[in-house]
Amino acid sequence: MKSKSAGFSLLELLVGMVIVTIGLTAAIPSYLRNMRQGEVDRYTQQLEAGFFGLRAKLGQQKTSCTLNFDQNGLSNFAAPADVVEMQDHPERIECCNSDIEAAGRSSGCAYGPEIGTLLAEGSSGDEKAKIIRDRSLRLLDREGTPESDAVEVSVNLSSYELTPPGTSTMSEDLIFLIRSTNTEEQRLRTRCLQISGTGTIVRASWDASTSSCVK
Repeated sequence: MKSKSAGFSLLELLVGMVIVTIGLTAAIPSYLRNMRQGEVDRYTQQLEAGFFGLRAKLGQQKTSCTLNFDQNGLSNFAAPADVVEMQDHPERIECCNSDIEAAGRSSGCAYGPEIGTLLAEGSSGDEKAKIIRDRSLRLLDREGTPESDAVEVSVNLSSYELTPPGTSTMSEDLIFLIRSTNTEEQRLRTRCLQISGTGTIVRASWDASTSSCVK
């Protein structure tokens, strides 16, 4: 006896393709939105971790620092490299303590990323590398990440003073807003990072209607 193998008709194949297409059409925008929101959230976490690390180092080194930003105003967004990252702008954080003065700087001050190298002069090998790593001060431990190319940042103040252990005498909180470069997507959330004078760091979402960070 001869057996016939059952197959799909052309109509069934077309119906299947239509169903798959409809499913992809609905799923892709949601996937892209979640991916872009994830980039914003990860960069916000990187900036938060950087501030926690900076605050800890200020306490250990008894260092006072002034953070300098090229812009101010939460409505002015720019690439992280133009606001918070220091690879090309070490002057964004200037710190002062007795160790810097003892290392030969009469002012007692130096730019954060350069402090480790300054204090490591005369050392060698692993000890030098450790001093550079432990004594250098910056806002972010890692710069130029894939997330930094996908987000924009704004800050409310042009400068902010930090004293050990990461507290401030300034009355106004320092606020960063982080959003996706894809600003046409209305459902993406803008994240905020708020640093108070007491050293408290709050990561939340930005509520434009109340101009405040809301958890």
